[in-house]
Amino acid sequence: MGNIESTTQVGAEWTPRQVRSIVERMGETGQPPERGALLVNVGTDDVLEVLRQEYLIPIREDGRNSSFKLVQATFGGGKTHFLHCLREISWAEGFLVSLVGISPKECPFDDTLLVYQAVAKHLELPPTEAGKPAVRGVEAVLIRLLQDKMAQSGEDAVRQWLRMEFKRAQIESHALRRAVWLFLEAVLDGDDEKEEILSAYLRGDHVSAAERGELRLREELDSKSAFRFLRSLIQVMRELGVPGMVLLFDEMDRVMSLSVKRRKAIGDNLRQMIDHCGQATLPALLWVYAVPPEFMTTVVPEYPALEQRLRGAGRFSLSSPLEPVIDLESMPMEPEQLFERIGWKLLELFERGRTEELDMEMQKANVTTLADHMGRNALESGSRRIFVKRLVHMLHEQIHNPKLVTSADLEGFDGFEDDLEGEEDIF
Repeated sequence: MGNIESTTQVGAEWTPRQVRSIVERMGETGQPPERGALLVNVGTDDVLEVLRQEYLIPIREDGRNSSFKLVQATFGGGKTHFLHCLREISWAEGFLVSLVGISPKECPFDDTLLVYQAVAKHLELPPTEAGKPAVRGVEAVLIRLLQDKMAQSGEDAVRQWLRMEFKRAQIESHALRRAVWLFLEAVLDGDDEKEEILSAYLRGDHVSAAERGELRLREELDSKSAFRFLRSLIQVMRELGVPGMVLLFDEMDRVMSLSVKRRKAIGDNLRQMIDHCGQATLPALLWVYAVPPEFMTTVVPEYPALEQRLRGAGRFSLSSPLEPVIDLESMPMEPEQLFERIGWKLLELFERGRTEELDMEMQKANVTTLADHMGRNALESGSRRIFVKRLVHMLHEQIHNPKLVTSADLEGFDGFEDDLEGEEDIF
């Protein structure tokens, strides 16, 4: 039996209406939410706490340390949900976060320009309120950071700081540093035309040679310079007062079908970023890359330099926080226990979001009955989503017809499997 009260402690800032919306969406799709992921998280709390204590807090306090972690789990094994939870924990510590989906077609990791563009597009400052949209995109983030500085020091002091200090900051790409400086001054001056051109440059969009020449930006952002620009963007954010940055890459599709050449390019890019995490060129960064297990057995061995950096001696834990690989599959939980813990969290959220009174002791027993019923089957892909949909459906029925559910009642409680055919869990 777990602690059902933990959800209240994690999500006290969520309003009943927001909580109800989360539960209703989960009842419709069976998927955990992108925002509010910690409210329904089960099984990885200890790992997330290690990352917070051993990495996020030291990075925030020291401003220098950087680290890389590779998360592995089967498709449907919870890696996407894990990254959503890590994003929320990072936001709570004040970090700037970019969560990027990696796929061979839309954003392959061997195309560094597309990677930079995706990171810039998905940069998000911590939301000011639970459930509210985060400030998103590199230009919007820069403007908000500028506004924060002006609120603290005033416009004149900020202008002087830009000219006297930021303009000379130790940024790897002088072109990117100049672009950020000119962009912030354009915002202060209300120069919309210049701001628009510089926004495009910072996003990684095409800017003509003539436009770059007028602004004296002597470097084009392309596949050769993209990773240096990415490192420079991280350095810029640190100069602007962000306590740290978290980059989360989620391998959405299998890369095994890619050519050997492309897989080696992915391996080389990973190796470069891992190496920079140990140097001053990447200050205050936690970089996490989530992959299926076959990545370690197929892609990594093709690139010995990468394999040397990822092969650890033990399992990531509080006693071994330096291990480079976090294996979500190594944290097994019996199906009945997993379903029960998810169910208790959903039950509490359901109660918080409704005005109707529920007999919680009876509903806890119903959750356990449903969890035991479904746990008798193998924990196949989609089963967690079926459980979530069944539970929310059952709780709605319990509002109008409260009763103690038996296993016999659940035998004919079907109708969700067809909707989930071919889909994967993301818990």
